Amino acid sequence: MSTKRPSAAPPGAASSGSAVTNALVIGAALLWGAGLLVQRGRLTWPPYPLLSSLATLAGCLALVGPVILFRSGELEGSLGELGWLTAGLLHWAFDLAAVLQGQWRTIQWATPLPDRTLGLIILAVLLAGWRCGLAHRNWSWTNVAGWMLCAFWVGMAACSWLLAPGARASLAVL
Repeated sequence: MSTKRPSAAPPGAASSGSAVTNALVIGAALLWGAGLLVQRGRLTWPPYPLLSSLATLAGCLALVGPVILFRSGELEGSLGELGWLTAGLLHWAFDLAAVLQGQWRTIQWATPLPDRTLGLIILAVLLAGWRCGLAHRNWSWTNVAGWMLCAFWVGMAACSWLLAPGARASLAVL
């Protein structure tokens, strides 16, 4: 009895199908988890507490961004790193300005800028960086983390118009 081996697929075909399947499975799991949270009353719509918590975490990551990126010692960066560095330096500058103005007790250290303002600034930096040729493919962890943070901040800016009532200036209030 002869065993017949399946023909070898091109290297990219099997891995891309697997990656798409993995993404669909992860997406379904996240939707199911979100559904459970809504069903149990732990997540409401619009999700102001969740977005506020995520904005605080992103703000903390922005604060350490300049430290991480300056310590790397690399002179050339990529677009994700540029966005992360810009947000981090803005956070540090606004926190320092608040300290110099004597508002150190009332400043929201991790989110000193409204989400709409930060998101639009990051969008402008990304567009300018892309136009200047910084959008080459670099899969370093700092670039990927920067892109994820930038996407979050730009998304928060968009959500501030879609989810927030007119009087609410920021979703990130913690």
